[in-house]
Amino acid sequence: MTEMAASGFVSLHDLVAVVGIVFVAALVRSTFGFGDALVAMPLLLLAEFDHLAAVALLAATSLVTASVILAIDGSGREPVASSARILIGSALPGLGLGLWFLEVASVSRVSGVLGGTILVVGVLGVMADPRRWPMRSWSAALFGLLAGALGGAFNVHGPPLVVFGTSREWSPRVFRSTFQVYFLAVGLPLVLVHGLSGRYSTTVVLQLVACLPVIGLASFLGGRLNRKFAVTSFRRSVYAMLIALGIVLLWKAGG
Repeated sequence: MTEMAASGFVSLHDLVAVVGIVFVAALVRSTFGFGDALVAMPLLLLAEFDHLAAVALLAATSLVTASVILAIDGSGREPVASSARILIGSALPGLGLGLWFLEVASVSRVSGVLGGTILVVGVLGVMADPRRWPMRSWSAALFGLLAGALGGAFNVHGPPLVVFGTSREWSPRVFRSTFQVYFLAVGLPLVLVHGLSGRYSTTVVLQLVACLPVIGLASFLGGRLNRKFAVTSFRRSVYAMLIALGIVLLWKAGG
């Protein structure tokens, strides 16, 4: 896929693969509130997709997914955490640090740092109850900054937000709605930076257009699944997913 991105040629096989990956990622995102890049980035890297193009594509699909989910749920009908503004405001300066790392780091280093971060967060979440961690409301600024840095580098904002949200005992509905507001606000400048950096080639734009129908379908299905989760099983499923994907990325980095 790296050669395909460089040449601007889109084969049907590769296009179907990208659309399939984005569908699964958007379904996870709509169900849990986050996790689309956590699913899609490892799969795209394993498929030898150019990591700069992958981050740019997922930044755009994330923005579209957030917009669709908020449109489906209806503006103001779903609860949003009071700390959302702090998380968003502190994430914006973190984007610059993450984008710098994306420019200078190799693919193996990107995979290794991302995989290690995700794995540590997942293990901590499984071994300990985040609801008992002493997270105060003011710590939202720190977690927002970390989320922005990870988002700029890998388009993976979720892990710090998950830790903060579970420690504050957000329900699955609050998780889902708060994350979409965050992704929409932070995603706009992120997509703009990727565009100014020339990462939206003809290939990436065509892939994005092809993914639009499956993003809508996945957002609808995920909303139904989200309402069926109990809080405890929801939390366990989230952290188990982080562990699995962290291991996959570390394996990719070692390979």
